[in-house]
Amino acid sequence: MALEAAYYIRPMPGHYVGGDAAVVREVEDGLLVSIIDVLGHGAEAHELAVQIQSFFEATTVTDPSMLADALHARFRGARGAAVGICHIRRDDAVATYVGHGNTAARRLWRQPARMVSRDGTIGAQIRSCPAQTLKLEAGDVLLMYTDGVKDRFELADYRHVISDTTRSIARNVVEMFGKNHDDAACIAVRMVD
Repeated sequence: MALEAAYYIRPMPGHYVGGDAAVVREVEDGLLVSIIDVLGHGAEAHELAVQIQSFFEATTVTDPSMLADALHARFRGARGAAVGICHIRRDDAVATYVGHGNTAARRLWRQPARMVSRDGTIGAQIRSCPAQTLKLEAGDVLLMYTDGVKDRFELADYRHVISDTTRSIARNVVEMFGKNHDDAACIAVRMVD
């Protein structure tokens, strides 16, 4: 199986930068993706978002639970962030997810499914959170997004999700369902035969 992925980030209207960020990184056995929503908006939130993004890009760890704990320890006492972390294995198409705060991870199309983020803020307070897994099939689209995207949309609201490119999907989700009073970010991952 091959994995296609892309992301799109839009700062809150009126700002040039924001606290949302995304990481899409090829790793030895698949893909590591993370959606990041730093508390607040503007330049200060953006600065921490970039630091968290750099942490993900530099780490060799791919286990989402271990990554969440390491991220929390590294940024303890900082402004705080909601973070969703997903590792998708290429060989068996299993997605393993851990999320803290208001981040979403869901599959649309044939069998919609959702992986749940737990309460907590990276850098402030998190609880132990068991990893959740989801088996993906060819053609499935996995979306991860911040709370700047309205969570109440279904396939009927965006039917082209099954045919658009991942780049178009990520952008369209933000443009169609993004809130005007918040930063918004979306990652789209597709399993390809």
